[in-house]
Amino acid sequence: LPDGTELTGVADDQGNYTIDLPGNKKFNGGEQLKVTSTDPSGNKSDEKVIDVKDTTPPVAPTVSEVTSESPQVSGTAEAGSTVKVELPDGTELTGVADDQGNYTIDLPSNKKFNGGESIKVTST
Repeated sequence: LPDGTELTGVADDQGNYTIDLPGNKKFNGGEQLKVTSTDPSGNKSDEKVIDVKDTTPPVAPTVSEVTSESPQVSGTAEAGSTVKVELPDGTELTGVADDQGNYTIDLPSNKKFNGGESIKVTST
């Protein structure tokens, strides 16, 4: 594991194995796991490096108040996530949350809002 912990398991007669990761170890994605195998004679294989993938969806973004005069949509989301704004007419705008989780997406100047319209904001 990235912290130096070693886990072991035994392959079945088909060469398949499963090694459970400890529940107290949390991964964010991007960490690397190094895997080797050793045969009964003690011969060790080359190391295989596996990148941990982040499969946890981000928490829903927050959205600052948007008024009929707002030139943009802003708020917070998971740092580095892609934020999508869907306008009432189906137009989709995207941006990326910065390393602090803040995002700002400019609204098109040709789109005018009267108030009461709904916009949808998601992040991935």
